[in-house]
Amino acid sequence: MKLGQDEMRSRFERERSVRLATVDERGGAHVVPVIFVVDGDILYSPTDRPKNGAPRPKRLRNLDHDQRVTVLADLYDDDWLKAWWVRLRGTGRVVGESPERTRALGLLDRKYGQFDGPRYLRDGGPVLAVDIKDWLGWAFSDRPAQTDRPRPWHERLRRRPR
Repeated sequence: MKLGQDEMRSRFERERSVRLATVDERGGAHVVPVIFVVDGDILYSPTDRPKNGAPRPKRLRNLDHDQRVTVLADLYDDDWLKAWWVRLRGTGRVVGESPERTRALGLLDRKYGQFDGPRYLRDGGPVLAVDIKDWLGWAFSDRPAQTDRPRPWHERLRRRPR
């Protein structure tokens, strides 16, 4: 079933990482997992500052010739009643040193405890911004998404009794 706007936003914004796709110079999809925050109708995702003459991240270089961006959040579960996905599409742009970058990094710092916003503000790279044009979402059932996701496999392994 199609999800309404509020439910799509709620599910998407609760996620800790999503897959971001850009179009490379040959017209192929380039997909990477990213951390992110949504502020109104803009998605922000930080990128690293290139080191030692390395090129900018591929997702930023791709925007030089094609600004289309697609972002996907989803949950697969063997209990299909819990399965869902939300996709957003928009136009990507690079946000360098500016008040917009500072705001985006502050939002990321609040969402991710391990993100060091002040250090990133000083030493990090540009932020990828996606001006969201449309949202589409689907869920197997109309039950609200669970808020307690299973722990990652490496956390479950640490807690096993010996």
